[in-house]
Amino acid sequence: MSSIIKKLYYFIYFKYLKFKSEEIKSKLAFCGSNVSLHHPLVIHGGEHVKLNNNVVINSFVHIWGNGGLEIGENSMVASHVSITTLTHDKNTGLYNEKTISKKVLIGSNVWIGSHAIILPGVSIGNNAIIGAGALVNRDVRDGDIVAGVPAKSIKQN
Repeated sequence: MSSIIKKLYYFIYFKYLKFKSEEIKSKLAFCGSNVSLHHPLVIHGGEHVKLNNNVVINSFVHIWGNGGLEIGENSMVASHVSITTLTHDKNTGLYNEKTISKKVLIGSNVWIGSHAIILPGVSIGNNAIIGAGALVNRDVRDGDIVAGVPAKSIKQN
């Protein structure tokens, strides 16, 4: 590929990504300043998602936000993270008949490691760190460092 074609390709590609980010931001319930979205990224139910100032969401993140999601200031979400506010009702005959939504709250200055999974109804306190690959199925206290499946506190930050 010639250098001119390569430069043109990158120019168009990055313009497209900037457009895509702005399109996603415009569909959110709230989007603070200096929010950085890296593609590919999927956010379902964006009208129920609030991203505060200086939030970074990296590539290959999938968010089901229909139940409500808020991410506090200066928080980082690493690549391949799943955050869901929806689950299925285990008390129905067919599991796909009914969904249950539970809000997820993520505090300020939180670092969520790659491949972590955040389940419905969880609150993550300020200054917490979620280890890579952790399955967060219960609340995380302020300053806690959690890891594992299911995630357990391994240290206080």
